[in-house]
Amino acid sequence: MRRILATSAALALSLTGLSMATAPGAFAATDAAAEYGCPGSLIDTYNTPATGEVWGQLRLYYSSANGGTNCAVLLAKKYYGTTHYMEVGINISGRSGNAPDSGAYKYYAGPVSVTSTNGHCIDLGGGEDNGGAWAGRSLKSVHCG
Repeated sequence: MRRILATSAALALSLTGLSMATAPGAFAATDAAAEYGCPGSLIDTYNTPATGEVWGQLRLYYSSANGGTNCAVLLAKKYYGTTHYMEVGINISGRSGNAPDSGAYKYYAGPVSVTSTNGHCIDLGGGEDNGGAWAGRSLKSVHCG
């Protein structure tokens, strides 16, 4: 009887684990980070507005690897699927040197990352140009830690 209970409990746990692993959205942040090439977990999002519309979204990720790693991508929203100029950049606040990723993209710019961010704030920015208008956002000294 004890063996049957132990087997039933193990089966229930494995089914529960399987159910949790396949639940919709269960791995959304991890999958998104892997999809865009950023390590770690999604920690924040910032819309890039222009004339009252959201053109894109800056997505910021964090991993504890390498003394803290922050990574960013800029996702197109309004012009998603249309080739247009996009750029995204990230640095430790007060420092320079990390090159932004920029070019003609259909879906997203990035990833760009900076390491050794533990104990520091970061500067983050990105934007899009449709050939006549610019939508962008610049954030200074965010996610300090």
